[in-house]
Amino acid sequence: MAEEYGGLRSNLGGDGWTILGIARISLVIATSIFILPVQFFLVRFARKAWWPVAGLWHRTMCRILGIRVNISGAELGHKGPVLYACNHISWLDIIVLGGHLENASFIAKSEVAGWGFIGTLCKLHKTIFVNRERRSESARQRDALSERVQEGHSLILFPEGTSTDGMRVAPFKSALFSVAERADEASHHNLVIQPVTLAYTEVNGIPLVRSLKPWVAWLGDVELFGHLRQLMGRARVEAVIEFHAPVTLAEAGSRKALATYCEAEVRRGLERAHRAELKMGPQHAALPAPGEEGIEAPADLTIGTA
Repeated sequence: MAEEYGGLRSNLGGDGWTILGIARISLVIATSIFILPVQFFLVRFARKAWWPVAGLWHRTMCRILGIRVNISGAELGHKGPVLYACNHISWLDIIVLGGHLENASFIAKSEVAGWGFIGTLCKLHKTIFVNRERRSESARQRDALSERVQEGHSLILFPEGTSTDGMRVAPFKSALFSVAERADEASHHNLVIQPVTLAYTEVNGIPLVRSLKPWVAWLGDVELFGHLRQLMGRARVEAVIEFHAPVTLAEAGSRKALATYCEAEVRRGLERAHRAELKMGPQHAALPAPGEEGIEAPADLTIGTA
């Protein structure tokens, strides 16, 4: 029976394993048997050399699953730690971002640590688990953030606090940017915050319109195994990562202003991804010829950094 979540309907329960899905899950297991033990050793005993193997595993998973990643946006010449603020759509975000954001580990809610294989993968990617409800752990979490940025490593934050259907950006929670304050202090106020838009735009060459979003978006009460099974049977998924202009906490002025800026940049990036501007180029409204009547094109909206 079809399930409904996030206003979308999917028939995940009716999809069985395909030959392609079986081949892919077999490759995932075989590859992980060789790579993950090495990653475990590096995380445990060579803390500063953990990312090359972790990034390799994530990129390999993208290739096995048929996920082609297109990257665009501003180049960041900053050599110190970076806090990436990104929208959140699916568990796929972990392998897409994890393989392309160098020396960057995730910040996740503490519950994720208990999510079986997903929790294990997060730990192998040096994820920092944050429990915002228990103030008694704030000191430990602050120390973990301080240690990470002092090592020169970056962080990945999902400021929405939940996953979405990929058609929109949920409001960024300014409270989640408290990690920016802590990391900024630990890096002697040298932390750069960079908004990042992640979008899944095509499946098998077909634009991923709203009715098809359940193929990729992981929402509601859909089980991970069922979602993984149906995704394994898709031939090819197009993903877009767009980097936006970075900002510092001092330039933003406050957590609220920082959240507003990052949300606006990510939202505009998602709109560009939906318009396929990476492939087709910017789309401009046609202006009426001189002497002809037409509808005046709206002026461009600009969003400041507050």
